[in-house]
Amino acid sequence: MADEERTEQATPRKRQEARKKGQVARSAEINGAAVFLGLVLILPFTMRWGGERLLMAFQQQILQAGAMRLSEALLLSALAFLAPLLAAAFLTALVANAMQVGLYFTAQPLQPDLNRINPVRGFQRLFSQRSAVELLKAILKFGLIAWVAWRTLHAETERIVAAAQLPMPHALSPTVDALYQVGLRVGVLWFILALLDYLYQRWDFEKSIRMSRYELKEEYKQMEGDPYLRARIRQRMQEAARRRSIRDVRRADVVITNPITYAVALRYDRATMHAPRVVAKGKGWLAQRIREEALKWHVPIVPNPPLARSLYAQVEVGQEIPSTLYQAVAEVLAYVYRLRRGRR
Repeated sequence: MADEERTEQATPRKRQEARKKGQVARSAEINGAAVFLGLVLILPFTMRWGGERLLMAFQQQILQAGAMRLSEALLLSALAFLAPLLAAAFLTALVANAMQVGLYFTAQPLQPDLNRINPVRGFQRLFSQRSAVELLKAILKFGLIAWVAWRTLHAETERIVAAAQLPMPHALSPTVDALYQVGLRVGVLWFILALLDYLYQRWDFEKSIRMSRYELKEEYKQMEGDPYLRARIRQRMQEAARRRSIRDVRRADVVITNPITYAVALRYDRATMHAPRVVAKGKGWLAQRIREEALKWHVPIVPNPPLARSLYAQVEVGQEIPSTLYQAVAEVLAYVYRLRRGRR
């Protein structure tokens, strides 16, 4: 049964387990292309801001007769030139990775695994279908990049040759412009190829984590039989119910309290209800939250310990009160209505 054909989409649990193991839909080409393109885009600004200063410092270093150590000016110029490039590379790689898999890190792939050094497994991986696909992609990528670079350089040959005849400071700008054109076109092409590779990697990842019907049934059995999971589900459902109850206090006509231990919020609409309905109830800290919400929305709070205990014990949230409590609740509502008329 375990070898049954995998035709079903992976469940969220299966995806989470794969993610913990470092198995995610990610393309290394996206990171490489994004970093390269980012460096190309920032290079002209870096050259104008720090390139000439670095060149001048380097020339000064050469002209200093007998200077065996790098001068402080040269080191500072080199640092000022490289710092924006390194920062751009780091940020671009971070953003490119986050766009693929989010802010994600796992040490699982770094843990020792004897299967990775198994020569038989290594030989199988070397001649697998995946390796053949990766080889074809690499050949296609480098072929296209080399062709685009050659075409661009061929078009910029005259500018580069003319720049070589100029003094060093003046030759820098046209040379950088020509190289910028090469880098920009190569970077754009690389990024397009990387996007295609990402689509392939995503398709391959989805295929690799598919499940068989037997695996789906086994996972469902495990989830149904897991007491911890059932407890978590119940806890989340209770928390959601509490949040809804507290949110509904604003719609209540009155909150009846113990006055400290219990709090029950009632609402009565003669047009839609046969009897007053409990919209929220709580004990302890939840009762305190209901009282705070009532004060926030100016809902009257009426202390009535016997009635509060009876309502809390006999009526669930969303239910109408029993007939045995009609008289007591009617007296409270009449008191609240008199208060409202008095305020007007």
